[in-house]
Amino acid sequence: MRFLLLSSFLLFTFTGHAASVWKVTNGDNTVYIGGTLHLLSPDDFPLPDAYAQAYNAATKLVFETDIAGLNSPAFQQDTLKHLTYQDGTRLNDVLSNDTYKALADHLSSRHLSIDNFAHYTPALISVTLSVVELRNLGLTSQGVDEFYYFQAMMDNKQLDWFESPQQQLAFIKSLGDGDDDQIIRYALEDVLQIKDSIGELKDYWRSGNMAGMEQSSMQEFEASFPKVFNTLLTQRNQNWLPMLTGMLSTPETEFVLVGTMHLAGAKSVLSLLEKRGYSVQQLN
Repeated sequence: MRFLLLSSFLLFTFTGHAASVWKVTNGDNTVYIGGTLHLLSPDDFPLPDAYAQAYNAATKLVFETDIAGLNSPAFQQDTLKHLTYQDGTRLNDVLSNDTYKALADHLSSRHLSIDNFAHYTPALISVTLSVVELRNLGLTSQGVDEFYYFQAMMDNKQLDWFESPQQQLAFIKSLGDGDDDQIIRYALEDVLQIKDSIGELKDYWRSGNMAGMEQSSMQEFEASFPKVFNTLLTQRNQNWLPMLTGMLSTPETEFVLVGTMHLAGAKSVLSLLEKRGYSVQQLN
């Protein structure tokens, strides 16, 4: 899924003078909001100065979810429980013969055997395909969120998050909207485009060009999977809004780090805040 791809890698080719960081104000109260993707290559550091500016100004960091919880053994067990078949069902039971063969051929081209994924659900397969491709392209380092999570731990800054790891697991489980063949076919097409499109997408992130990101990826995603788009982006943006407006009613300064696609388009977090009268300014 394009959402998973865009939330999985960070961009390194700097273009323009802005960045994917915004300052939102309500009178004297301030919240910084930065776009993040969850895998980086070593060459992606240092990050744009706007991230350090927001981090240094903040006393609290707010993430999509509890990063420590994501890395816990308990969450890994929950992932296997909810994203693998527990009743003896196998992947070839839910996919058409043509789709199963296409998936097997793709995995084989990456020196992987489909037999090792026999009990994965299509949702987990789609995530796995993306991660394998990104790592093959050299994106092997921690992302912006983990980078600042560990920095905040060392600096004794406060930490918070919007969703529990279990809630995020439920979102992944919902991928495909019941059409197992479609999600695998789309994922297979998508990963083959990463190598050719990664430079452009990295430019959009690094320069904070949300209009370009929306046009190049999000519009197709919403058209192909409107229900999933609503679940993963639109509804979650709405769910986060009360917490964000609460932050803007207190003098404490927060730095919020969420997937970059949550910051693009008319249904984005930034647009929702602007519509409620808050001042939104992109940092240079």
